[in-house]
Amino acid sequence: MDFPAKFIENMKTILGEEFYQYEKSFEEGRFYGLRVNTLKISPEDFKAKNLFDLETVKWCKEGFYYGEGIRPAKHSYYHAGLYYLQEPSAMSPAAVLKPNKGDKVLDLCAAPDGKTT
Repeated sequence: MDFPAKFIENMKTILGEEFYQYEKSFEEGRFYGLRVNTLKISPEDFKAKNLFDLETVKWCKEGFYYGEGIRPAKHSYYHAGLYYLQEPSAMSPAAVLKPNKGDKVLDLCAAPDGKTT
C-alpha cells in the first residue's frame, strides 16, 4: 500500500519500532464481521438460522466473522435490522467498556451508528 511520505514519517514517530509490524499488517487479509441486533434476535437464534458460515468473535458474544465473498448486505435480514455489518475490531470498545442502561458514552472514533448500536 502506498502512503504519502509525511504519513509514514509521522507513523514512524508515533509507533517507533512497532511501525514495522504496523506496515506488515497491510499485507494480511482483512476480517469481515457482523454484529447481531439483540433487540430483535439472540445471537444463538441468529446463528441457528445457518444463513452464512459464521465464526463467533471471541470478545463479542453478538459478533460473528464471515468469509470473503459472502454478501450479507444483500439479505433481507440485514434490511430488517437483525444485524449490522461491522469490522470485528470495532466491536471491542463496547465489549470492553460494558456500558449499562443509562450510561452516557461519547464515541469520538467514527461516524454515528456502528459502535453506538
